[in-house]
Amino acid sequence: MRILFFVFTTAISSFCLAQDDTNNKQVNNIFSIAAGGTPTTAGVIYERILNNRKTSFEIGVGLLGGGLGVNLYQFKSFNPEQINSFLGVRSSFNIQGSGGSKFVNYLLIGVNYLSSKNLYLSIDLGPALIVQLSHNGYPDPNKLLPDYPEYILGVYGGIKFGFGF
Repeated sequence: MRILFFVFTTAISSFCLAQDDTNNKQVNNIFSIAAGGTPTTAGVIYERILNNRKTSFEIGVGLLGGGLGVNLYQFKSFNPEQINSFLGVRSSFNIQGSGGSKFVNYLLIGVNYLSSKNLYLSIDLGPALIVQLSHNGYPDPNKLLPDYPEYILGVYGGIKFGFGF
């Protein structure tokens, strides 16, 4: 009888532990405050980690613009409490405060980390194609303005601080 009781309690406790691990709530939503990146200046971002945990989609709104982005976790799926590397693409539209407007499109490589307390940090950087759609600021009447749109190659990036839920 003691052996049967021991086997039964061992089986039940391991079943309960397995249930606890599988029912552990996965973080699939991240809300962040960002500088650069999807909102182009400063703003907020909502990121959704898709079910396969190898892809995430984000949308951001900033002071004078907003944009969309996709992240691909190429080496391993997104895991909390681990540093995750990713490749991505972002496209943002920005109305500049002094009058102009531009698109910022960039390919990126980045890393992110989601702590056990669901605090989130992400940094990314990559080559960018900036499309200046109209003149920025007051035009100089003595200077000929370039034809628009104007294409500029550069480097662009972003940093995000947030929390997962």
